[in-house]
Amino acid sequence: MALATYKSKQPDPRAALDEAHAILQTLNPETTNDPETLGLWGAVHKRLWELTQDRAYLDEAIAAYERGFYLKQDYYNGINLAFLFNVRAALEEQTGDTAEAVADFVQARRVRREVIPLCTAALAASAGSADGKYWIAATLWEAAVGLEDTAEVAKYQQQAEAAATAAWMLESTRTQLAKLEGLLAASPLKHLSG
Repeated sequence: MALATYKSKQPDPRAALDEAHAILQTLNPETTNDPETLGLWGAVHKRLWELTQDRAYLDEAIAAYERGFYLKQDYYNGINLAFLFNVRAALEEQTGDTAEAVADFVQARRVRREVIPLCTAALAASAGSADGKYWIAATLWEAAVGLEDTAEVAKYQQQAEAAATAAWMLESTRTQLAKLEGLLAASPLKHLSG
């Protein structure tokens, strides 16, 4: 119900997110060990962050995805966690907190390296629907972009494009990758090497 509620964006995106937040509150997301609840809690807070730029939402999204990832060892929570570490690193860099920016940037890379074998195993098992296979390939594509591995980027981009069953899937992935590339361009590590 929470997923359908926030995705509906009705009567407007913020109201839908607030309603989904209230629905999820009944599941005690602050203390749950259910990765699905944590993934939804993270998604709602990620979108609240995008709408409001309120740092508390970003930190809560990171905490939820992190707990979900380490409990379930799944690529969905992991790739979202890595992306949000990059978002927070960019914020910290803007405020002059270089040490925290570097820590989050490095942690994003570490999580992506953990996500890759999870995706590879899922693809090898050929588990899931055609759409599921797309999202695994898209996750590998995003991980390769985040690790700045151009050979793997090309490989997984090709796999994702071949597996896409709808144009919106590729559009969604490309939008995410454009955001990620912007975050990578502002890497706090560039200041350390110069």
